[in-house]
Amino acid sequence: MTSYLELSSRAALCRQLAQREPKTRAYWLAEAESWSRLSRETIDLERTGGEADPFEQFLALIARQPRL
Repeated sequence: MTSYLELSSRAALCRQLAQREPKTRAYWLAEAESWSRLSRETIDLERTGGEADPFEQFLALIARQPRL
């Protein structure tokens, strides 16, 4: 399972990329917000069936959402 630390680190990396790549700044800031939001959520394994990895479920959810 993905830890709070890993999710927060991914958000921080996206923020660094936003500073270094001005042309894609909005994209990286949006990604950082997504990772930050996920790190603040609690994942209920019972609700998700308890079998699938929550991180993999998150990636599947992101893939289904339309990009801006």
